[in-house]
Amino acid sequence: METHKSGAARPPRKSRWGPGPFVTAMETVRSDGRRILLTSRRHRKGLAPLAIAKGVVPIASEIRRSWLHLWAPRRLSWWIAVLFLLGSALFVLGAYLGNWPPSHGVWLRHPGTINGIFFVGSLYFTVAAYLQFLEAVNGDVADVGQPGMRRWHWFGWKPHNLGYIAAAVQLAGTVLFNVNTADSMISGLSVAQTDALVWAPNIVGCVCFLVASLSAYVEYGHGRLAIAARDISWWIVTVNLIGSVLFMVSALFSFDGPEPSSAKALWLANLYTLLGAVCFLVASYLLIPELFEDNPES
Repeated sequence: METHKSGAARPPRKSRWGPGPFVTAMETVRSDGRRILLTSRRHRKGLAPLAIAKGVVPIASEIRRSWLHLWAPRRLSWWIAVLFLLGSALFVLGAYLGNWPPSHGVWLRHPGTINGIFFVGSLYFTVAAYLQFLEAVNGDVADVGQPGMRRWHWFGWKPHNLGYIAAAVQLAGTVLFNVNTADSMISGLSVAQTDALVWAPNIVGCVCFLVASLSAYVEYGHGRLAIAARDISWWIVTVNLIGSVLFMVSALFSFDGPEPSSAKALWLANLYTLLGAVCFLVASYLLIPELFEDNPES
């Protein structure tokens, strides 16, 4: 073991990683020379740090996953995954019924039913997003080793943490989706009222989702372009980013402008909503096996 001249063990050296003012990981150089990296995402998910080599950005590509381990109600991340799954599934259902209504069951083709499905789905999104916000507030990697870090906080301000920014912006987006989907159930709106009450919160909410997903992607790669097809976390942030882009395209197609949207534009809006929701559904499922590592490195 490396020691000082006094004979005492040399304390571990710590340094921060991250683009600009953001902290996306904490690196520890141990007394034996081993370098350990605790990323912000892995820290808030309760996963082990990664051993790294000099100059290498580590990923968890060699860690086996327990794909059939799906039940973990004591973990906050599990509830986030399940609630996002439910919300995404309802958005998939609503968009599908909007474009391909069933030949039987008139109530399933009714706009009020479809809009109600979207509204309930947005509520699941909001609850999941708030839990994700709590996860980011209470799982800030920059707080590791700081006094009082074990205290639970219901709110917090962590502008140096991209995971926090992603969670906070996405929470705002889900609230706007609550407004958008609730207003869409109001009948008799004029074109101008529809733009103000439905389209405007929809497109701002989609912008929030896009910013949140991009922040999560930048956090994963520590500010670099990340391509890690063997790492499940990379798939989560990448598929979520694709889903957010598709939602943004959907919002643009749904804009009425001075005249009501054409049937084709509404069909395309539903299609891109469906595709985006499928992406969110896949990414939400992947959040569960991400939590279970058979051989985490330490």
